[in-house]
Amino acid sequence: MSVSPPRQEDSAPSTGARWPGWDEQFPARVRAATARLEMPAPADGDLVVRDGPERAAAKPGPPLCIRAGWREPLERLVAAYHRLIETIVTAYPHDPRLRTVLVWPPGLRPEQFAGEVLAAGRVHVMRLDVMPQPDGALKVLETNANCPAGLGKGSQCARWRPLLTAAGVQVPPPLPGEVPHWLGRWLLQVAEQEMGRRPETVALLRPEGGHRTELDGYAHALNALGIGVVEADPCEMRLVGGRAVVGGQVVECAYAKIGMQDMARLRSRLQSYVRAVCSGALFVPNGLRARLIGDNKLCLAVLSDPRFADLFDPADYALVQGSIPWSRNLATCDLATVGLIRGCPDGYVLKRPLDTRGRGVVVGREAPDWNASVDVALAEGWLVQEYCAAPVLEADDGQAPLRHDLELGAINGRLIVAGSRASREERVNVARSGRTHPVYL
Repeated sequence: MSVSPPRQEDSAPSTGARWPGWDEQFPARVRAATARLEMPAPADGDLVVRDGPERAAAKPGPPLCIRAGWREPLERLVAAYHRLIETIVTAYPHDPRLRTVLVWPPGLRPEQFAGEVLAAGRVHVMRLDVMPQPDGALKVLETNANCPAGLGKGSQCARWRPLLTAAGVQVPPPLPGEVPHWLGRWLLQVAEQEMGRRPETVALLRPEGGHRTELDGYAHALNALGIGVVEADPCEMRLVGGRAVVGGQVVECAYAKIGMQDMARLRSRLQSYVRAVCSGALFVPNGLRARLIGDNKLCLAVLSDPRFADLFDPADYALVQGSIPWSRNLATCDLATVGLIRGCPDGYVLKRPLDTRGRGVVVGREAPDWNASVDVALAEGWLVQEYCAAPVLEADDGQAPLRHDLELGAINGRLIVAGSRASREERVNVARSGRTHPVYL
């Protein structure tokens, strides 16, 4: 693999291409089925839209399906990629090379969370966002290892399944996440794995005014499983006699929906929360250090650069390499490379390392001032990545085709749910104009 960026003629794939992995007849069969039968009602696990710029477009759309033969390769990709990310998390404190590539906002560095008692270095939950390619490849755009939404898509698949099978539509066997109350089940599973016992109460934490997109789904699932739930602001957490107290209750486990930008902004007010997690008084999946490192988009710069190959298991590294687009920390690139990137906006995308919801992403081909964006990315150490065009599928409303990505949700490296976001924009994020779809495979 070359250390240099891709050639200009190779870095601007055509739009409007198809990915051979999609079953392109499946949407028509779904439309025929729903024309005769009542569509399933929203329930546990659906994306709940109440706040921010999200609109009715975020309501889950009809399911999509991946052709037979793709499931096992996707499972192997997710498992190997998970091991590579955990390797970066584990190696970071000891490898100075990583500290030249991975950068952090002021006041938010992994070293501040050293000494975590529970599951240090473990990435329990993550979501891979990948872009399918016309040649059948998948290109990893980012890893969501902080508080990835979309893990409830299995419940959406479960509600569609009897409707489709009653209409004679063949549907692949379910993924592990297609069971009742999956959002609660996976959280309790990893909590018991690390704590040695099942928690009686789970805190759902989000900063005041923060997004609560999937929290209703977690509350519903946990309550159905007999678990108490308290929703609170993590800034209100206190340590009392070595126990974490929030919302007037002692809690041992939490699902923390705290974006990294919020974490940096509120760091001084989160001291008790940080101490609770580091001391083991409070278990949150992925802990703190693994969230901060695993969620950093610059991990792709490490995985893309062959100079870091010695960190990884050779078999895992070889399996994943074809799915890693050319990616670097722009601030580490030489002048010739920066000049090439400046001169070819159509071929590159810039990404702020710890942002989400489509913010901090500059797609070169639609940037109003690409040179100014490159200047910011150089100064702040953003990820630069080769542009990967999204494939298209026909829209379920009969309008112009939509761009589609593929989301792969995993627990402990095991693929458990799949989904897709569809949009007519380059950025398919639900926080913009994207619409989610559950995916069978």
